[in-house]
Amino acid sequence: MVAQAADLSALARAARLIRELKAGGWHDPRETIEAKVRRMQALRSPELPEGVRAQRARDPLWPALFAAEAERIRGSLGEAVADVQHFGSSAIPSPGLSSKGVIDFLVAIDEAAGVEERSAGLAALGYECYGNGPCDPESTWWWRIEGGEIAYVAHVCGAANPWIRTAVNFRDYLRACPDECAHYEARKRQLAAEPGRSLFEYSLGKLKTFYEISAKANAWRAAADAAGSSPAAGSEPTIERSW
Repeated sequence: MVAQAADLSALARAARLIRELKAGGWHDPRETIEAKVRRMQALRSPELPEGVRAQRARDPLWPALFAAEAERIRGSLGEAVADVQHFGSSAIPSPGLSSKGVIDFLVAIDEAAGVEERSAGLAALGYECYGNGPCDPESTWWWRIEGGEIAYVAHVCGAANPWIRTAVNFRDYLRACPDECAHYEARKRQLAAEPGRSLFEYSLGKLKTFYEISAKANAWRAAADAAGSSPAAGSEPTIERSW
């Protein structure tokens, strides 16, 4: 009975989070919240060593690790690669933002590139595809685990995918706005510390925070573009609910 009550409580919390996600109005219009939740529930990923899973303070070597891996990606895939961008917590140089030992990066592929050629190039570097990734309905994620401390994750999508802009804006906004970065870290820690919260609930809560910050990041970038300048560090955006 106790276990059943706990399961019902978890379901109720998840349902509330889904309602909050829908009410916020920030989500990607290409995919309903319900479809995204189903996709998150179906995610596949490798079993990670404890050294990769463990949260740790920022490692100053992460940018160099990304740069070296980006060169390997470009060397293997050649002209099929339109862009490679580091994103996620390991891409944000804040001493207060913790991260797992995971280097996330997006690989934007020229639309004319063949799927078989792309897959062969990544496999040759030791990457394994785990299907659709968590970030975008039109991307796939490829994992490569190096030793027991670092995993590289290539999120592969077409060069015209609007998620690229969202990921880069989010990264650049947190890089430029320390207070927002601190809020993001505090929210992650709060979610992780809540008793009885499942990984799925944690993911939903983190997704809600991501959408809220992304709305600010996109508005921050749009204001700078309209002014014909780079966004000012710490500048406050005017938010519009659009992608």
